[in-house]
Amino acid sequence: MKRICFVLVLSNGLSYTPLTPGVLYQRDTSLKDYFSPYYDVSINYLRDKDTVDYLVLPEPFAPFDNENNLPIIKVPSKFFLTKDFEKIKEYIDDYFKENDAK
Repeated sequence: MKRICFVLVLSNGLSYTPLTPGVLYQRDTSLKDYFSPYYDVSINYLRDKDTVDYLVLPEPFAPFDNENNLPIIKVPSKFFLTKDFEKIKEYIDDYFKENDAK
């Protein structure tokens, strides 16, 4: 199973900034719950950056240090804000179709 990480929080050195507050409430596990049947899912880049295979980033995205040079799957931010998980999954699946065929 592919290990993906949704990068939704950035460190600015002093604190952490959520990119999509609607998905980040700790009690709201809907993002992880939706994708767990399809992928091994993380939503904590800072903790799991050494154990995942791909990063899923809302686009546009602030510059950050992709320390492990992991492949990045870009998804329009609006789908995170509206919690359109089906559309997010389409972007992820399309990425894998295009890149696994090579």
